[in-house]
Amino acid sequence: MKNTDTNEKYIYCLEGNWSKNPRSNQSVKPILDLLHTFSKVKYIYCKCVTKDEFLKGLKAFTQKRYSNYTILYIAYHGRKNCIHFGNDSITINEIASVLEGKLYGKIVHFGSCSTLRTSSKNIIDFVTRTGCSLLSGYKRDVEQISGGAFELVYFELLQKCTSFRKIQSTTIKKYQTLVENLQCFMT
Repeated sequence: MKNTDTNEKYIYCLEGNWSKNPRSNQSVKPILDLLHTFSKVKYIYCKCVTKDEFLKGLKAFTQKRYSNYTILYIAYHGRKNCIHFGNDSITINEIASVLEGKLYGKIVHFGSCSTLRTSSKNIIDFVTRTGCSLLSGYKRDVEQISGGAFELVYFELLQKCTSFRKIQSTTIKKYQTLVENLQCFMT
């Protein structure tokens, strides 16, 4: 079924491990669950621990059956220009090679520390080669709670946003409003 409502932006999430502890339950999935529960945002969640699993997940995202999924959410540990899989990594240039020409009208969000701390040339190259409409992510390291809170609000705003050009200023204004409306009382 084709997504005909331009405001519905379903999420396709690929997530790596956040901890070396095999019993760790750290995940961005609760963020997706909240979005689904309160805003009815549909999502697909895939745990991709290795680079090979990640590449398979990327390729799956480009298949016609996932054409209703507008947002590609890549949730991994990261550093300058790349994401990590334990001791392995992949650059945004390598990701662009896999997704080349396959993301027209799509949004890509790197939920990973410092991945977009790279040259403007690399960012422009990613957008140009993949054809994505919007690329977002972090230029610095972020705390997991802060990043998760931001991404919850960010994905909610994306649902309501009809112009990608306005999303950055809208996100900043929304956060300022939230902070301005927070009142604290001390006893």
